[in-house]
Amino acid sequence: MRNILIASLLVLVFATLQSFAEETIKPIDEAGIYLDGECKAIASSPDGSTYVLMLDKKLIKIDSYGYKKEIPIPFNKQLQNLNDYFCDMAVDNRAAYFCCYNSSSIVALDLKNPKELKALKLSYENKPIRPMLLNKTKDGWTIKDFDYRTFKVDGKGNLTLLPNFSEVMLDRDGKPVIKVNPYHKDGKLVFPGKMNNEKNETRWTAPTPEPPLVVMNVEYLGYDTNQDVDMYLAKYSSGDLTLDNRLFAVDSNNEIIAQRLIPPTTLSFIMRYCKLANDGSIIAVYCDPENPDYRVILKKFELTPDTPPQKG
Repeated sequence: MRNILIASLLVLVFATLQSFAEETIKPIDEAGIYLDGECKAIASSPDGSTYVLMLDKKLIKIDSYGYKKEIPIPFNKQLQNLNDYFCDMAVDNRAAYFCCYNSSSIVALDLKNPKELKALKLSYENKPIRPMLLNKTKDGWTIKDFDYRTFKVDGKGNLTLLPNFSEVMLDRDGKPVIKVNPYHKDGKLVFPGKMNNEKNETRWTAPTPEPPLVVMNVEYLGYDTNQDVDMYLAKYSSGDLTLDNRLFAVDSNNEIIAQRLIPPTTLSFIMRYCKLANDGSIIAVYCDPENPDYRVILKKFELTPDTPPQKG
């Protein structure tokens, strides 16, 4: 009798563990995975992993299978409290990089040996800057600062100023994508929803929505090598604050080959809630509606010619 009871308990424990594993270990998809805490930044790495920087000074890696690994942000006396001011993140196969607006620096964490933080100090015309957005390039980074200036940064920390209103993401040729600023017309502020190239030529304009929606902003998410398309996020709104966020995949002829709705986010600490992943999908992070102060949902959206346009 005792042996039967033990065997039954073992079967129950095994079934519970198996159910827990099946429930928690899964690739990121549209349904999303839950993470405890508040999110500050997200990034995709070339190996297909997704990294999430949390407000409680830890970095979470989710690989392509859904396995999670927590990486504590190490303490560094010279960089004390800098991670309180990390505001965006980029990742490659070697390190996670954070822009730190209060120290005029890009801070790196070696992912193979995450025991210390190293800072690359930045200055422009001998003055410190406050980097807010960050992108990793082949030979360095691009950053956008508190004053809306965009710079290329090489491995030694030398800065090159890009044209006014350049996006932080570069196009397929490593060239800046330049947002056309809003202007006043008939007493109203008009957002053109247009992106230009360096020659001030129009490269893409967001479609005009059905009234009462109007274009509020357009972001260039980057170039997807998998489909040979540029990815954009257009944000539409109306007078009653209705939000309509739509992703667009645009080919080299500036033709839209795919589009879809995605939900807006209500996260308060994140600079960019929606980013292009290395596999061509879109990663996005949201508050958990049932537990908005203590948990977030990380989702992944596909955008291909087969994606229904009203999917969201």
